[in-house]
Amino acid sequence: MEQSDRRRAPRTPRLVEVRYQSNSPPLTARLTDISERGIFVDTPNPLPVGSPVTLNFLLTNTPGEKPIAVEGNVAWRQETVGMGIEFVQLKEEDRSKIKLFIANQG
Repeated sequence: MEQSDRRRAPRTPRLVEVRYQSNSPPLTARLTDISERGIFVDTPNPLPVGSPVTLNFLLTNTPGEKPIAVEGNVAWRQETVGMGIEFVQLKEEDRSKIKLFIANQG
């Protein structure tokens, strides 16, 4: 089954900087798509599946926008390409921001 066939939430392509951390100093990479359930992080060194991850990112460059801070787990990875991260703790306020962002991209 293709990865896209298993997706349970609408997603949208987006290229923004994301900071992530998992038992290490924070790293910076690119978030290349997003849904209310998770993101794909473009990185040549993806973390192992199951790794807990703390993420921080902005959806837009709107002045005064607060970053989305979320806990997740690496759900899948593709060596030298990146990793899919499923959100496990996302504030309802941030979930609403993501849903609105996706709706506005369509």
